[in-house]
Amino acid sequence: MNICLSPGGGSVYDSPAWSGRLLVGTQGGVVELEELSDSWREVGRGLTEHHVCALIAEPVSGNYYAGTHDAGVFVSPDGRHWQPASKGLEHSNVFSMTSVRRLDGKVRLYAGTEPAALFESRDFGESWQRLTGLEATTGREGWMFPAPPFVAHIKQIVVDPQDANAIYICVEQGGLYSSRDAGQTWIEHTAGMPNDAHRVLLHPTRSGRLFLANGFFFNRSDDGGKTWFEMKEQTRKIGYADPLVYHPRRPETMFVSGAFATPDTWVKGSADVSIARSRDGGDSWQYARGGLPAEIRPSVEAMCLEAMGDACRVFIGNTDGEVWMTQDEGEQWRRIGAGMPPVSKCFHADLINGKLDLTEVRIPDEIRALMEQMVQRPA
Repeated sequence: MNICLSPGGGSVYDSPAWSGRLLVGTQGGVVELEELSDSWREVGRGLTEHHVCALIAEPVSGNYYAGTHDAGVFVSPDGRHWQPASKGLEHSNVFSMTSVRRLDGKVRLYAGTEPAALFESRDFGESWQRLTGLEATTGREGWMFPAPPFVAHIKQIVVDPQDANAIYICVEQGGLYSSRDAGQTWIEHTAGMPNDAHRVLLHPTRSGRLFLANGFFFNRSDDGGKTWFEMKEQTRKIGYADPLVYHPRRPETMFVSGAFATPDTWVKGSADVSIARSRDGGDSWQYARGGLPAEIRPSVEAMCLEAMGDACRVFIGNTDGEVWMTQDEGEQWRRIGAGMPPVSKCFHADLINGKLDLTEVRIPDEIRALMEQMVQRPA
């Protein structure tokens, strides 16, 4: 199957051979890139009237699924021809999607929405049901996104590869939550932390080790999310951490990307992004941005890793409508796509390009203090 690159969809692929095709979720639909002998080219677009935030490839059915910001979910047998697939989906704004094949061979699809709710499909998207257990979670009354429309959303959904009943969600803003019973009951893991949860990564071979990319630096837990510590001394250039992936065959190899500070600083025209890599399971990090501009102005909103054996290729998509790729784990990047609509989860592209005024934001005083510390710290 083709691999997918999007802010809220699939991000780790283990392929028998390089796929050679990449589906990219953008503010103007799905863009298809094809690999040639020494370059890539754009070969098609679909769903051009929709802002696509999440793309996943589901291998059992062979289908692709797209979550949009305005029209729910769409399904495609080939990544080119799309049909609505939103029966039972109560909200049209879909931020995140994932799928899991259970031990009995059956597949479940998950969709996270704004307002923050989690939906499940057991029939390959023909129908959806809300997982109502999330409505009883601790701290739910405080979930709120600080910019209009001030409504929280589920930014990412992760299923534990060792346990199909274990689901993790990142609520922006609300925190990191997990369920051990396939979504019936939930536990909060980020009480007392800034609750701007972006991405979670479960280390597949180190039991209890979690990584959380959020709006205030980058955090690691070694006890399953009971306690956390910041890794800002190791990744000082990444304050607003976001895309986060690992190598499925060599899970000690990981990548994280993020802006220097929170989006309120991007109005100057730059997110000042950095990309870091770890080869020891997240104990230490090095910047991996060879070949990229000295200052990465656009926000990197999506990242995916395709493994083939021990080798891997990492792709990133940004708010300038570009796709970059590295074949040597970040030693050298090259641009393989440009001129596309922005790859952006919501308003970030407009913010950087001066098309949006964020003067009306609702940020608690303690969070504003953290934001000021972030901007004032040395790089």
